[in-house]
Amino acid sequence: MKVPYTYLWSPGLVPKPSDWGPEIDIAGFVFLDLASSFKPPDDLAAFLDTGEPPVYIGFGSIVVDDPDRFTAMIFEAVKKAGVRALVSKGWGGLGDEGHTPDNIYMLENTPHDWLFPRVSAVVHHGGAGTSAIGLKCGKPTMIVPFFGDQPFWGAMIAKAGAGAKEPIPYKHLNADRLAEGIKECLSPEAKANAEKLARDIEKEGDGAKNAVESFHRQLPLHGKNSMRCSMIPERVAVWEIKQAHLLQLSALAAELLAEKKKLRWSDLRLVRHKEWNDFEGPGEPLTGGGAALLNSAGGFVKGIGGTPVRWAKTLKKREEQHDRRRSSTSPRTKTLPRKSTSAGDLREKESQSKPLASTPSGGEQGVGKLLPDGPSLESRGRSNLQESTNLPPNHTEATIGSEGIVGIHSNDVAVESEENLAQDMAVEAGMGLAKSGEALARVPMDLSLAIAQGFHNAPRLYGDTTVRTPLRITGIKSGLRAAGEELVFGVYDGVTGLWLQPYRGVRDNGPLGLVQGVGKGFGGFILKDLAAIFGPIGYTMKGVHKEIIKNKQPTQFIRRARIAQGIQDARYLDQEQRQKEEEKVEKAWAVVLEITQEYKVVKDEGFKSNFRFHQERRRLVKEGKFESVGNAAVALEEWRREKRLKGLR
Repeated sequence: MKVPYTYLWSPGLVPKPSDWGPEIDIAGFVFLDLASSFKPPDDLAAFLDTGEPPVYIGFGSIVVDDPDRFTAMIFEAVKKAGVRALVSKGWGGLGDEGHTPDNIYMLENTPHDWLFPRVSAVVHHGGAGTSAIGLKCGKPTMIVPFFGDQPFWGAMIAKAGAGAKEPIPYKHLNADRLAEGIKECLSPEAKANAEKLARDIEKEGDGAKNAVESFHRQLPLHGKNSMRCSMIPERVAVWEIKQAHLLQLSALAAELLAEKKKLRWSDLRLVRHKEWNDFEGPGEPLTGGGAALLNSAGGFVKGIGGTPVRWAKTLKKREEQHDRRRSSTSPRTKTLPRKSTSAGDLREKESQSKPLASTPSGGEQGVGKLLPDGPSLESRGRSNLQESTNLPPNHTEATIGSEGIVGIHSNDVAVESEENLAQDMAVEAGMGLAKSGEALARVPMDLSLAIAQGFHNAPRLYGDTTVRTPLRITGIKSGLRAAGEELVFGVYDGVTGLWLQPYRGVRDNGPLGLVQGVGKGFGGFILKDLAAIFGPIGYTMKGVHKEIIKNKQPTQFIRRARIAQGIQDARYLDQEQRQKEEEKVEKAWAVVLEITQEYKVVKDEGFKSNFRFHQERRRLVKEGKFESVGNAAVALEEWRREKRLKGLR
């Protein structure tokens, strides 16, 4: 798929593999500057000044089972190695109060970028950040990995010779092995290799800056998938004009055009700059069809079989709620003293507050539209009462008198609770049946689609590189288009492969390639034609399914968010900026109208002209002619000139 990636490690430590493409960058390590604001305790500064640079030993957030035993083992290893040491207490609570040797300092939280330049070597768990700062400071490193990526960093540092000869996993660590690793870190060879890595990291520059540059370098800002607005190129396009064919608009450009009544929001659709089709179906039809049947059977069983589990969870949840209510409201009637308030007072306050929520103040953007149609003050008072007493929603029968709210009556709570429980159980059962029914209903679609995709992809198993990438299906239109392409290209590729595959084989590999090409040709003739038979059924059904569930997608929410973004962008413009942007958009819109008009004319000229127009448009898109309105205007003029030369008018 060629998805761009940027890895934040030093290429001096882990070079970029030769088989990684240009879409993958190695940016270098990223560091925080914490040393400039750190002031060390006096006793730490004194310890560092009174002898040889110590060895740092720390394991960060790692928590060990027996910190006392682990501490004793570290103390013993330091003694055997004959060094001074800074031992970080960390989250594991290392240390032995009152029994710490004089050559060891128990360290509190201290920034590594301040501390590591002052030590002779570092021993730690192998976290990426700790490994990076240790190497940046040129300190030989011993890794004691616990889990995750820690063994990887330990192996890479050992391979570079920048410390201990091998990482020692925590479970295999003892005083002798730790002491030996410390001695290996203090060897001249380890020091030299660590210093070389430090120089490499310095030459690589700022990893954060490199990562940002890599990110921007990988953005598609030119060509077919350009993210730029066609009218205001310095802004990102979020809309596509339906009738202008691949001309893209930023949120601001669309808002300015909508304000001028040049277009309606219904004329626009959300643009997707790049599609990542991360699953192209099973590799062959047998396992694909079997997996589809198993998934359908699993969905059916899960729907019905999961109902008792959901019932049990509902019952448990209700029991917990009942216990909480019983413990918080043991009396049946509870007096709640409060300031004297009559029902009439409540109604009077409510009537006084109503105009605030209903007063218009500026059309659809007014405050009245922003305020919810909330409950009355009386019902709000009851809601607050329920919250303050931890009572369930059905405890709303309250007596309001001259002394305030006197009591709460709960005569019907048990009956209502039983009714609600039965209702919840029925809903859970219905949901289970619905899930099972959906799994059964999807069997024809899933099975036919898996078989079609399996036949489509099967030629890849024997090295056929001519297999086409399938179209991404998002609705009925794309489903029908995918079905048509599979039918047409499946038959076409299957038939033409009978002679094209042998030709390519001879051209690339000689006589042996001819034999391979004949096999690929006959294999493709069978498999690709079978894909052409099953594909239209599966892809059409998939398109229908996608169309049905479209209302579950966040498309409308995203549309509203993009419209709001355009309004906000326009508000931030001062008068001079707004005038400048409006002039850009006005000139560009004139070109859009010309393109739209030309398309209408071509459609009226018949099938031949319409077909040639679409062919030409695809070529122009590949060449980036629709990247901006200016390019589109040039392409339009070229198209008109070619039509005149060929006598199409």
